[in-house]
Amino acid sequence: MAEQKKIFHGWWIVLVAFLSVAITYGTKGVFGVVQLQMLDDLHWTRASIAGAMSANMLVYAVAAPFVGRFMDKIGIRTVLIAGALLTGISFLLVTTVTQTWQFYLYYGVLLGLANTGMGMIPGPTAVNRWFVKKRGRALSIALVASPGGMAVFTFLAKDLLKTIGWQGMFMVMGIASLVVVIIPAYFLMRSSPEEMGLLPDGDSQPAAAVNTGTPAPVAANEMEWTLTKLFTSPMAWCLFFAYFIMGGNGWAQQVHQVPHLIKMGLSKDAATVALGMNMVLAVLSMLIWPTISDFMKRSTAVVISLSIQAIGTVLLLNATDITMTYAFVFIMGISHYGSYGLFSAFAADTFGRKSLGTVSGAMAMVGAAGAAIGIYAGGAIYDATGSYQLLWQLAIAGLLIGVAVVLILGQMKSRQEVAAKLNA
Repeated sequence: MAEQKKIFHGWWIVLVAFLSVAITYGTKGVFGVVQLQMLDDLHWTRASIAGAMSANMLVYAVAAPFVGRFMDKIGIRTVLIAGALLTGISFLLVTTVTQTWQFYLYYGVLLGLANTGMGMIPGPTAVNRWFVKKRGRALSIALVASPGGMAVFTFLAKDLLKTIGWQGMFMVMGIASLVVVIIPAYFLMRSSPEEMGLLPDGDSQPAAAVNTGTPAPVAANEMEWTLTKLFTSPMAWCLFFAYFIMGGNGWAQQVHQVPHLIKMGLSKDAATVALGMNMVLAVLSMLIWPTISDFMKRSTAVVISLSIQAIGTVLLLNATDITMTYAFVFIMGISHYGSYGLFSAFAADTFGRKSLGTVSGAMAMVGAAGAAIGIYAGGAIYDATGSYQLLWQLAIAGLLIGVAVVLILGQMKSRQEVAAKLNA
């Protein structure tokens, strides 16, 4: 009887990444629900609560590139366990807060730092190292945990807040971070298949090329990328600009689309339902786009996705009735969220597997900066002009420029691969 083929360990890596992303973004997404009970109990201002979230994002943005670089040096498992441990401790400390400075310290600073060791840096980095030919498909499974985690924790909060309160909810999130992430990470996480004597995708021999249009890593593609090299690379700046615009527009829409739609004449209920439908479509987007990119050039998939997002933003700009609104919701919802997996895979294709922690950390910083600027710009533009029209016009222009720079990056990458083959 033939020996049963074992499951490729890379799929266990996907499981660990899924769990870490689910906990990170599930707990972050439920904050909007939990804060309401905190406001009632502690009698703080909304600005003080929002300020802690802003501090969290700022600390994350500053720390991300350095944590990513550190991860390349000491390994993904160590960083992931440390991130989960600090996340759990931060949530447990939040249960004791009575003053706003404590909340800023525990939720803003400690949790902001902890999130760099969880979520979108270690998990996707590990998946990108374990897969090449099936990179998009593996990432789609890992990253769908983001909207999935938000849905699960929001559902839990609905009932748990009534019985155990906000302190109990933070305690649940802390324990979940410690148990759900640390134990699987300790036993299953490895930084690369080479650590276990394996090859990416479970292949028995190195692949010279991938017939899906996504080439396997070549020698020139496996150079070590320090932060200095990365931030002086034209290829990196093309990638960063497109990622910055994509993230900034997405977050700007998440925060400002409801008031924009109300300003355009929709009811509050209709505008809110439209936002909720975006989150439902996010799950499909996360599954579809990274998977599709395994069967074409990754740069082509990114260009198509950004182009569709530009069309969706045009629809939002002109959404004066429910038909136009739902057309926007469908097109933007099905195209935006999956772009995070697309860009993660595209970065791995472009810069190789060796320094992926450094690359992922830098991208996380750029994405957080885009989110912060997009959210702030929306408020500032509305205050100055009385509408969001200019915001969406700038976003459309940025997305189209992003399409152009991705095409340029694709050309630079193709020339690099040809040169590498000639020198081999």
